[in-house]
Amino acid sequence: MRLGIPLKGDVISPSSEANRFVRVTLVDGKIDTIEDFENRDSLVGEVDFFITPKEEYVFDFLNMGAEPLLTPAPKMNIDEIVSAFLFRELYSYASI
Repeated sequence: MRLGIPLKGDVISPSSEANRFVRVTLVDGKIDTIEDFENRDSLVGEVDFFITPKEEYVFDFLNMGAEPLLTPAPKMNIDEIVSAFLFRELYSYASI
């Protein structure tokens, strides 16, 4: 499972404010790797889920088969996001 996450420092942020974009790969419910990507567009087609703290343009991810998810809190770090993902605490765009 691969999660795409825009970050500002060490917390999630909207893509427009992010200074870092990461792909977190999960294996057996644990973080296997965290890879930095050059920009948001580099994550398209490279992740199964794109996670953001607020609504933003996500149709490029949808078109490549990635499901966009929203965090329940605006400031979460990678560990908190992974935990929320594993416990199904993230919101689907379809449920908004």
